Amino acid sequence: MFWFRKSKPARQGDVKGRVDLDSGYNVRELGGYDTPRGRTKNHRYLRSGGVIGLSRQDAEYLRSSYKVHRVLDLRGPLEVKGGDGILPTLPGVEYRNVQLYDFDLSAPTLERPDDTGGYLASNYFTMLANHAAVCDMFDFFATAPANCCVLFHCAAGMDRTGVAAMLILGLCDVRRDVVVADYAYSFGYLGEVNAAIFAGEGGARHKVREDLAARIRAISTVYDRLIETYGSVRGYLSDAGVPDDQLDAVIRHLVD
Repeated sequence: MFWFRKSKPARQGDVKGRVDLDSGYNVRELGGYDTPRGRTKNHRYLRSGGVIGLSRQDAEYLRSSYKVHRVLDLRGPLEVKGGDGILPTLPGVEYRNVQLYDFDLSAPTLERPDDTGGYLASNYFTMLANHAAVCDMFDFFATAPANCCVLFHCAAGMDRTGVAAMLILGLCDVRRDVVVADYAYSFGYLGEVNAAIFAGEGGARHKVREDLAARIRAISTVYDRLIETYGSVRGYLSDAGVPDDQLDAVIRHLVD
């Protein structure tokens, strides 16, 4: 069982952040979150599950209407051998593969029902220790043109994509509970996750199903350890070797 106390939800009502595509999976905005500098913008960073199955119509929609002109693929070498579908091949779309981790942690054959939180947290720390990949990832983010939307994905848009989203949102000083919620929206419905993390009138507490609670424990453990060790997400990224001008560029792209 896992508990969170009440605060303002990350997303409410129809503000779901989800991009509805017939052939897309777990495609979500990083826009719409409050920061000390203002609200994060839509059409800047999209997090997604694998895009190999996107139809040509959906791929064209992302390129033309959403201005997705950069695709960052976080999958490992064996996964990449299967290709990445239509979107990266469209005119004006730049593709980069940054192998943040070697395989899909959420594949059914790798499920750890008894210790999901600990298993995941350990592997997320391994991702964060991959400084070369983190630097390559933020170089790709930071050099995006002003009107460009960057789509980043792995296989399911949950683990590697979730860690990348945590770093972007944390860099922009999005609130901790909102960062956790953005991750958790991959594992529960909007209302369920909001109830789990922000729930209850007058500070009442809400019972959370164990598989979702394990996910929340995992990302919370990783985020809190990162802050305890480096003082901030920016502190971690600087220590990993990402230049200050690139960090500032990512913030400008999403917020300013």
